[in-house]
Parts: sequence; C-alpha cells; structure tokens
Amino acid sequence: MIRNLLILLTYLFLFLNNPVTAQEIWRESFLLPEKGVWGDENSSSVQHDFSQVTTWTLDFSKIKVTTSTDYAKTVTTGGGRFECRDINGEVVWRSEEIDISEYKNISIQLTAGETGSGKNEETKYLKAFYIIDQSNEIPFEKNSDNRGNWGSNLVQQTALNGEKLQVVVYINNHYSADKVILDEVVVFGEEKNPVIINRGDLLINEVLFNPVDGGNDYVEIYNYSTKPIPLNKLCLASRDKNLELTQTVPLTNENIVFEPGGYLALTKDTNGVFPFFTIECAACFLQMQKFPSFNNDRDYVVLLNTNREVIDELFYTVSMHAPLLADKEGVALERTSVFAATTDFGNWHSAATQAGYGTPGYRNSQAETDTKTEPVVTFAPKAFSPNSDGYNDDFTIQYQLDNSGYYINISVFDAAGRFIVQLARNEILGTSGSYKWNGTDKTGQRQNLGVYVVIVEIFDLNGNVFRYKKGVVLTDVLE
Repeated sequence: MIRNLLILLTYLFLFLNNPVTAQEIWRESFLLPEKGVWGDENSSSVQHDFSQVTTWTLDFSKIKVTTSTDYAKTVTTGGGRFECRDINGEVVWRSEEIDISEYKNISIQLTAGETGSGKNEETKYLKAFYIIDQSNEIPFEKNSDNRGNWGSNLVQQTALNGEKLQVVVYINNHYSADKVILDEVVVFGEEKNPVIINRGDLLINEVLFNPVDGGNDYVEIYNYSTKPIPLNKLCLASRDKNLELTQTVPLTNENIVFEPGGYLALTKDTNGVFPFFTIECAACFLQMQKFPSFNNDRDYVVLLNTNREVIDELFYTVSMHAPLLADKEGVALERTSVFAATTDFGNWHSAATQAGYGTPGYRNSQAETDTKTEPVVTFAPKAFSPNSDGYNDDFTIQYQLDNSGYYINISVFDAAGRFIVQLARNEILGTSGSYKWNGTDKTGQRQNLGVYVVIVEIFDLNGNVFRYKKGVVLTDVLE
C-alpha cells in the first residue's frame, strides 16, 4: 500500500513539475535479486555478486559484514529494491552515467526508506546526490539527507540541464533489526526536439495471433513515414467487448529509434518465433517485457503513442485467412498494400506457403507489386542435369504476381503422359517466388533421361485460372 502511494506521488510530482512533456529517460527498479554484498560465517572476506548488473556500481570498501544476514544487496521484497542490513559502515551506490543531452528540465526521483527502531543519525542514514557533467556532487533539493527514523521519503530534484547525469547515494546501517532501503530511481526530462508521431506514420503490417504449440504471438509494424521514430513513445494494446482500450503496454523504455522504411516484429519472446519461421533479420525484432494477449478467433490490435492517440488499428478475424487453408494455426496474416486502409479486410491475406506462413521482420510475401498484369511464369533451363556439379542441377519455375490471393498447382509428367510428381498442390502463393524440380518422382527416385512436361496452374477464388505448360530435357543423371 505504501509503495503504491509513493508511486502515485511520484507521477503527481512529475506532472506538476513537467506537465504533459515529461518523458522517462532512465529507471532502476532493482529487479535482479541477490545482487550486492553480504557476509559469510566461514570466511573473513566479503561475498559479492554483481553479474548482469550494468546500470549501477557499489563501493563497499568501508563496511564490515560477518554473516549472510549482514548485507547490502537487492531483494525481491516489494517487487525488487536495494537494502542494507547491519553493514557497520557506509556503502556508496552509483548509477551509470546517464545521457541527458537530448533532454531539458531534468527531474530525478528516488525512494528512501527505513524500518526498525534504530535512531542514531550517525550510523543509520541515506543521503542522495547528483553529478552533472562529471562536476561536484550536489545534494538533491528535497529530502536529500535522511537519518534515524524517517520512515519513507521521496527524494526529488528538478530543473537540471547538461550532457551527462549520475546519481550517487550513501547508505549506512549498523542495526541487525533495521533496514535502510533504496528503490525506484527514475530520471525524467523534456525532449529538446520531440518527434511527433501522427496517425498513419506507422502501419500494422503483419499479425500472428494463433501460434503453434510452444510459439508466441507477434505483431509486425512498418515505418511508413520519412522520420526516425523513438520506440519508447509507443504502446501496443487491445480492446475489450465495450471497445475500450485494454492491455496497454509500452513497447520499450529504452531509447531505440525505428528508421523510415523499416520493419519491426514485436513479441514477448523470440524463442517462441525464431524456431518456427525463416528469420532474415534478427535485429528487426523487439522483445517486450509484457505483450497483450490476442484471441485466436478475433480481436483488436491497436498501436498508440504515449498520449494514447491511435496511430494504427487492426480488427482481425480468423475468417480473413485463405479459405483453402486447412490448418490456420501458426499462419500469419500479412498486409498486402501500404496504400490501402488497415481496416480493409481485402488488404490482408495469409502468408505464403513457401515463405513458411510468416515473414516477421522483413517484406511480406503477399506485398503487392507495382504492376497490374496476369501472372508471369518463366521456366529455366531448357535442359538440366541433376548431377550436383553446380551447373543446371534443377529445373526452376519462377512466378511474379500483381497481388495476393492466388494458389498454385504444379505437376510433372513424362513424354508418354504418365504422372511423375506433384511439386505443389493448392499452395498459397506470395507475390513472387519459385519452385524447383530435381528430377525425382514422388518417392524420391531419380528419373530416366528424356523429355518431361511441367504443367502449372495458377488460380484465385474469383474464377480466374491461368495455365502454363513447358517441356524440359532431363539429362546426365549420375548413377
């Protein structure tokens, strides 16, 4: 209860001092437990563990701890915090140097707390300072010096400017029954040159809402604008049955820039995506600490800016998938055109079979081309020799389509008209791709030298059918 009240007061403080424009720059919530120092009954040395800690350091050269219950470390209490118990001396906690060069009117906030009955102000305290651009330590303007029994205070500083900022906290506690607590160190500021994110700057480009067992949902966005967009100014959400926004979560707290023309796949865990799809750009993924839970049959995917203004929104249903698709589990819906509306059901199609039913982090398999013509199918070479010499080892069928919604059948026959193998049967096509025949039948057995006929049928569900036929010579198969 007290912790929640302090958080509420924190945001009230920030709103009053930095109305509307304040943005979080840096935060330390001490989520990694058991990081710090403690004593050991069997050793005269101080035990310590700072593995994975990259945002702060601790000077513990002036303390004396003798048991494991004497410590200055992070704990899980209250969701994570830094505590000092019976350390018989002073530790110095220092944040990393925080880059504030792109911000103005910087505010700092931290929580200083204590428990127990110890009242000696010389041996029980928490004192907070800040350093601007590697100059001298300066005490916070409010509640910098906390001693004895102070309970819990918000330590605050406003109106700072500079290039680099560091927070320094001195903590002492000589009592075994007492604790001195540091928690929620947060830095806020106003952007000097804020990026305004308008509706349509970013587009929802691909959605996987019904993953296979062991897989995770993902939402891919596309930067349709001409400006770099900071991802820490965006949120992902859904809507409830009353169409009110729900499950609104920030994409990230880190200062990551999303470049124009880029693709970015958002997910809870890439381990639930990478094994199931072809990944062309691992760097084009963002793992979010929390991710909305999207329903398998229908739901809303809403992209917001931090002012809760809708940037793009998709209402999807499972019926938007290709009708001939027997199993829709693990199949992503792809946007076909960045020029058509996100709300247009006809602007979405199941990802192509050859693309592995999803293209997270790169161009959609169903992305429309600039031309509007009938399918273009090419065959090469005129003769092929699958002898693994690296030259004409396969017969290739390439296709180029004007838009999505097409399916393909490919069959191979010998010169006498006998069926040899089916290379594709009612497969969902992307807007471009290729198939190969390696000279074997449906059992994998290599065929005799001679002439073969390949028949391609491309069709959509509107009754459009395009058929292509090509002869090819199979030669020089090694036995």
